Parts: sequence; structure tokens; C-alpha cells
Amino acid sequence: MDNATVMYLRPSNLFKEFIIERNEQDITSTGRVINQHRGDGTNILKGCLAEATVDDRTKHSITDHVVTHTIVQSGQPKAKKTDCLIFGDRTFYICDVDDTGTLGISTIYYAEERRDIR
Repeated sequence: MDNATVMYLRPSNLFKEFIIERNEQDITSTGRVINQHRGDGTNILKGCLAEATVDDRTKHSITDHVVTHTIVQSGQPKAKKTDCLIFGDRTFYICDVDDTGTLGISTIYYAEERRDIR
């Protein structure tokens, strides 16, 4: 293995397919507005999941939502703020979206893992 670098990749660090569910607002019979995430499973994003750093948590967290993970996708953004990404039994609420360099080369999603949505 001359002139080659060996890189260790864990299976959990490879690209995964996330289902995108859009945030929609409905009005109940009492007149209250509720947010619901809906999707039919056809809108898919392929990205790499990682834990958020302390810097990511302080810069991209919003009120009532603390960033816990980052998801990196190649290409232009497919999801937007307040959407949910679903991978298996895990759900991620998108707090912020960063189209790095605004060139459409890659996108970083700053997300909070949620256990109460679904």
C-alpha cells in the first residue's frame, strides 16, 4: 500500500436516505392552529448524519429547539426549515439550512432529533 492513505469508515457514517415530511398548518374545530408534518415517502434526501459540535449548537439553535445533529447532502437544498427528516425510527426537525457557498454544491442541515414527532 505505497502512496495510499487508509481511511476508516464506520457503516453508520455512510450516506443514508431520509424521507422529507413538509410542515403544514391545520386549523382544528376549536379554531386553534396546529403544525403537522406530512409526506408520502416519495420525497427523499440522501445525506450523511453526524453529531453537532458545540459551535453548531450555539450558532444554529432556535427557540425551543437545540441542534443535536448535522446532515450533509450533496447538491442544492431539498428540505427547508421546519421540515422533518425521517430515517428508520429516528426523526430530525430541521432548525437551520446552510447552502454552503450558495453554489449548490453541498447543503448542511442543522437538526434536532425528536422523539415526540410521528
